[in-house]
Amino acid sequence: MATMRDIVTRAYRKARIAGSGESLEAEQADEGNEQLNAMLHEWKLRGVDITHTDKGLSDTFPLGPEYEHGTVLLLAEAVGPEFNLPASFNADDFFRAIQAAYLTIDTVSFDKAVTEVPSKKERDGTLGYQWR
Repeated sequence: MATMRDIVTRAYRKARIAGSGESLEAEQADEGNEQLNAMLHEWKLRGVDITHTDKGLSDTFPLGPEYEHGTVLLLAEAVGPEFNLPASFNADDFFRAIQAAYLTIDTVSFDKAVTEVPSKKERDGTLGYQWR
């Protein structure tokens, strides 16, 4: 499993803030982790409630491996402008996939007056149509 540091490092490399194989400075890593935690909290406002609690750099990334790449791209897209680096990719599709994975549809119940309307009753008082 990836750590929060792994996600931050990959995002900084994707945004071209850090070079390939280059380690992040402590300040960069801490700032990136703050941004990653903030981004994961923000997802709740966008319909993705992962019940996130802040993680440290050495903590395990709280989502499964299928979410890592999309999260890296989303974080890279978020941090790039701070370094005047425009994103050369669009991470929006990944967020839509994450939203779809966390989509829940509540159970709906209807009042009897809506489901058993008078037009559905026969003269004998039974519901539905009587085939004769």
